[in-house]
Amino acid sequence: MSTMQNDATRPSRRAFLKGMSVATGGALLAACAPGGADDSAAGDDMADDSAMQEAVTIRFMSWADIFGEVLDLYNESHETQVEMAVSPWSGYAEKLLTQFAGGTVPEVLWVQAPFFPMLVQRDVFAAVDSLIERDGSDVDGLVGSPWVWAGWEGTAYGVPAHGAVPRGLAYNIRLFEEAGVELPRYADWDMAEMDAAAKAIASPPDIWGAATPPNMVYLDLIMSNGGSLFNEDETQCLLNSDEAREVFAYSVDWLLESGISPKPAEQELLGERIFASDKIAMLAAVLTDWDSWGPNTQDYTMSASMALWPIMPGGKRISTGQSHPFSMPANTPYIDEAWDFISFYVWDEAAITAMIKLIPVPYKFAENASKFVEDPVQLEFMTKPFEYGDTFVPEHWGSKPTEVQRAFTEELELLLLGDSSIDEATDNMVAKINAIQAEE
Repeated sequence: MSTMQNDATRPSRRAFLKGMSVATGGALLAACAPGGADDSAAGDDMADDSAMQEAVTIRFMSWADIFGEVLDLYNESHETQVEMAVSPWSGYAEKLLTQFAGGTVPEVLWVQAPFFPMLVQRDVFAAVDSLIERDGSDVDGLVGSPWVWAGWEGTAYGVPAHGAVPRGLAYNIRLFEEAGVELPRYADWDMAEMDAAAKAIASPPDIWGAATPPNMVYLDLIMSNGGSLFNEDETQCLLNSDEAREVFAYSVDWLLESGISPKPAEQELLGERIFASDKIAMLAAVLTDWDSWGPNTQDYTMSASMALWPIMPGGKRISTGQSHPFSMPANTPYIDEAWDFISFYVWDEAAITAMIKLIPVPYKFAENASKFVEDPVQLEFMTKPFEYGDTFVPEHWGSKPTEVQRAFTEELELLLLGDSSIDEATDNMVAKINAIQAEE
């Protein structure tokens, strides 16, 4: 049960918010006061100081500076204050590990989904099951379950901070119609139909049928075909199975045999956004991301649309995606304060109103989007994938996602350059990934 993320780039009103420091004035005044104060006055001073000490400041760490308005709203209405700390996506997980080791990690964390399994296995996050139960939080209204999108082995270690990010199929309606080819069906098209359509439309180098998919779509197709990246305990990579090799065969054919996909040098000639060239019939794109759809379609002027990525022939619908969780460190003394901010962000109407302008919110996104999106085409584009939310599963590259993806990509590139056969490339993937998974 999940959906998509919009990769928002709109900056917030400020890069860092000034939090209210813990007050120590009461104790300082009591120490400097002349003698002779009675016990009741001292007691009042101590009570005042205790109350002031409760007004703490917590930190919220993210790689995107898009939370300014919601932090303003929270800080204006709560005694606890929240400061923003922004760290670039590249190196973010490594920085978290360093902060965990040094005991300096912020109280609320936006956790990168590809690195969440690696981090959660180190027992660094606080479980939130009891907090959800205590507060009666409406998890049924979330577009992604905390136990799926922020969970591990049946325990929730956070809340999905927005919808998940699946890859969809962008297609050029004009090129389909000019070639007399039936348009893709939204959810039940398969790779055999996509292959036939791409070959019927393609007339390189003027018109290309389809671009080869990105890494994550290969995983979708392998699972659709009954395969898997790993065995159940993740000790063996399974990318050299028949189910996986059948998937890679499409890209090898498109690039090296039928030649209906542009090679890297040919993609460069199409420009930075190759779909916007109006010369390629199909490629992978992020579903629901209306802001990115604009530059990909010449400011929404191209005759184009999107569908779910096709499944393997005879396969089942499975699409991987990402939903970066909001989590808390297990050893923070401010669990209640951190959870209060997370709850505000996810369930408070004012916070939803602020954030839905930027990214799909985790709570009742389709319902809330209809309140502010007036263009019916845009609304359908953003919300239609929610109808198929039960087909989306968290993207997972094992306990060492960076190294595993690097090994996968290295061998895939050799395969698509024609320097390795499918059997050679997939056997090398398996050998490399097994070695990575076996490392301590």
